[in-house]
Amino acid sequence: MNNPIIAAVGAVHVHEGVTIPIVTDYEITAGSVVVLGKLVGVAKFGICPKSRGSITVAGVFDVVKDPTTNIPAGTILYWSKISHHVIKNQYQHSMIGIAVEDAPPSSLTVKVKLIQ
Repeated sequence: MNNPIIAAVGAVHVHEGVTIPIVTDYEITAGSVVVLGKLVGVAKFGICPKSRGSITVAGVFDVVKDPTTNIPAGTILYWSKISHHVIKNQYQHSMIGIAVEDAPPSSLTVKVKLIQ
């Protein structure tokens, strides 16, 4: 058995990290994709301006996609703040997760496992 490297310094468990608390200046409706820099999550519930709410950063969600795009299962996906749907191109976009099912060109959504 390998000997573990242990650094007994400075980490205190806060919570499981499935949701991340946020306060925003904007109203966020339930189901909105929220991008905080490279952190991307989904608001399961609405959040009022200047109120404390949370975004979910784990789980599987149906997320809107371009209906002309083919997305095979296992594709890493990014959120486009410009077109407001998932894309396969990483260029200056924040990663949202990975496709867990094929989403052919005729589909409007893709099942995405959020990965942060």
